[in-house]
Amino acid sequence: MTHVVTLLPPLNGLPQSVQVESDAVSGGEGEVYFSTDGRHAVKAFYHANPNLEQHLRYIMALFADLPEDQKRFIVPPLALIETFDGTPRPGFIMRRVPPRYRKAVDLILTPRQAAEQFARGITWGSYLLAARSMAHAIGVLHSKGCAHTDIHYENFVVDIDEGDAVMMEADGVVVSGFIKPRVKGLVGFMAPEILTKGAVPSKITDRHSLAVLVLHMLLFRNPLQPLIELSDDQAESVRLGWGEQALFSDDPQDRRNRPTYLDVPLFEGGVLGYRMLSPQLRHVTEGALIAGLHDPPRRPSVHDWLEALSATLDQLWGCNECQQVFPYPYWKSPPMRACPFCGEQTRPPRPVVLSMWEERLAGSFAPIDRALVLGNGSPIYADMAEPHCLPPRTRRGVPIIGHTVWDEKRRAYRLVNNSDCTWTTVQSTATPAKVGGNQSIDLQPKTMIRLGSGKRILEVIDGGG
Repeated sequence: MTHVVTLLPPLNGLPQSVQVESDAVSGGEGEVYFSTDGRHAVKAFYHANPNLEQHLRYIMALFADLPEDQKRFIVPPLALIETFDGTPRPGFIMRRVPPRYRKAVDLILTPRQAAEQFARGITWGSYLLAARSMAHAIGVLHSKGCAHTDIHYENFVVDIDEGDAVMMEADGVVVSGFIKPRVKGLVGFMAPEILTKGAVPSKITDRHSLAVLVLHMLLFRNPLQPLIELSDDQAESVRLGWGEQALFSDDPQDRRNRPTYLDVPLFEGGVLGYRMLSPQLRHVTEGALIAGLHDPPRRPSVHDWLEALSATLDQLWGCNECQQVFPYPYWKSPPMRACPFCGEQTRPPRPVVLSMWEERLAGSFAPIDRALVLGNGSPIYADMAEPHCLPPRTRRGVPIIGHTVWDEKRRAYRLVNNSDCTWTTVQSTATPAKVGGNQSIDLQPKTMIRLGSGKRILEVIDGGG
């Protein structure tokens, strides 16, 4: 059995009527049906609202001209429902996300669920990519002047094999003066000031929700989960624990919410702490959940999160023991560099670490907050040389301009130039040298390599070995 849904103009390239399957996914506001051709989904609301059609038309207009690289992160309304099996019913049609995507809530509730994903070959790097996709989705909304009323793991679907995520509830956006919030959000993800002061969802509250969502994705737990009761009244305890007295679990100054076995390796029954993250991610975490937790203007922006998540992609290292990947802790002394999943110390040859510099004024370079962690055979991609460039979603097809080689006899790394561009190197003990195609350079600490005119400079900050 199928249902027939007719649509109101403008149709935006859609047929006037669509057949949908009889089975529906029920939610708080309505039901979602899938078209028989597998291309679209229809959200039919339970109840009519005099402002709903205007609300949806505004959102349709807002997202009508999204470029493909933004459209892929959200699922906005495409056209409105006129009738459902001949009966007027409020709702809209949208594109269908492929069935391989699963709700994020099914993937990030517990460390055990994460371990089940790891057992089938998924790595932590896939969770990092998915978290970046989530940040991209919220960035798309903010670029359109929107905020969201309900950012949490129920409103994202994830293809964890590809590390991809899509926001499903784009109809839940708010625009000050135009679109009012229909819900306050989900306790655990909404900003403390919404609970304590009745604040209206905004970009500032989104920044809090994004931080919680990202950390939940990366650490497999809510980083604000209260561990003590703050009142004999359960509702008041919840309000205080997530609102007025909300506290970051890893706060170095207050241990009340600190989980047992924090920073003990995950596969030994421990809990991942934020200190296993890259320096960039630790910085935005502290800004969002310590400095900005109760001081909203201090929260990092979505762009700050995107830069930190992107930078971390180039700092991943694989464990020789459990094969899991993690941000390589080059900021620690070598004996302290261990896998946060199994606890195994990193083994020689350890990777070489290079920082990035960019030209600020003509001939004047300054370091940026990016590092590369490279082992034997690791490629240097073209995007790594380009100023103001973050890693793309995938590097499939991206040109390789160089690679690192471990010289076992000398116990040192070399960087080979695979490009048509001549590089220039500067070492503290040598005069500048030119490095042409298929030539290489020793990667000794403080060596600096300019990857061509107008390109970045790489500086060796840890020679590895």
